[in-house]
Parts: sequence; C-alpha cells; structure tokens
Amino acid sequence: MVLFCVAKALAEAPALNAEFIDGRIVRHAEVNLGFACDTDRGLFVPVVKQCQKLTLAELSAKVRQLAEQAVKGTVATDDLRGATFTVSNLGNLGIECFTPILNPPQVAILGVDAIQLKPVRKDGGMAIIDSIGLSLTCDHQVIDGAPGARFLQILTRKIEQVESLFAMRT
Repeated sequence: MVLFCVAKALAEAPALNAEFIDGRIVRHAEVNLGFACDTDRGLFVPVVKQCQKLTLAELSAKVRQLAEQAVKGTVATDDLRGATFTVSNLGNLGIECFTPILNPPQVAILGVDAIQLKPVRKDGGMAIIDSIGLSLTCDHQVIDGAPGARFLQILTRKIEQVESLFAMRT
C-alpha cells in the first residue's frame, strides 16, 4: 500500500522522481520505483517499472514476484536497474526511525518505519491511533527541505486516505 501511495504522490511532486547526472537534473515522467529487498546475499533493489500505470493488485503482484526472485537469486539484471525513486522499509524489523542512504543518481529515497501507537488530540479528547514513521533523504543539490516536506505531506495525505485511492483504481 505504501508503494502504491508513493507512486501517486510522486505524480504530484515530480521533482523527487528525478536523477542528478553530470551536474544536470533529469526529471522522469515514468515512476520506476525501487524497493529495498533483504536477501542472504545482501541488499537488492528490484525496480517496478512504470508503476504509476499499475493498479494496486498489479503493483502488489509485481513487487511480490520481484522480491521472491531477489531472495532466490533469480532476479534479472534489468529488473535491478533504472529506479527513479527508492523505498526502504525497516519497519517490518521493528525499527522506529532511520535515515535511508541515498542511491545516486536518484535525488531522494523514502524510509518506512514501524507502525506504532500514538496518542493524538481528537474531538476535545485523546485517542490512540496507528502511526507510521516516514524518513526522506534528499540530495540537496537538487531537492531542498521544503519540497521534500511537501512530498511527505502529499504522501501522508494519500496514506491517510488510502481507501479512496483504492476505490479509484484497485
């Protein structure tokens, strides 16, 4: 679900779907989303090409397929190239906060932290909600803090309204 929301958010914040090559910013119309995959042979980053065109079911199936191939060691070299943005998830390991390391020439990478219970003010009282932490690392030659923060705002809104995104295109 997070990858699906990231693809949608990058459509609204295209400056982060870019690379910095030989001193030049190269923005991409296609979202080629890399996702970090832990294997016995180390970290692999399979890439879902043109994921902005995929439904949630299609994206999920492709991620599952590429992850299985990476773990088995059968992932094609072409499926490890061409990411325009990467997502790294350490939340599944219980990590509450981390700084993902940028993979040049990409200009940004998103870290997904563990889901935690968080107290919030609601309707004049307090409520406990599930909260997911997000960390964004940007190449400051290309992306300053404010555009990065706006991307996180867009992404947060998409995650909070994920049911309506799925209804639009599942």
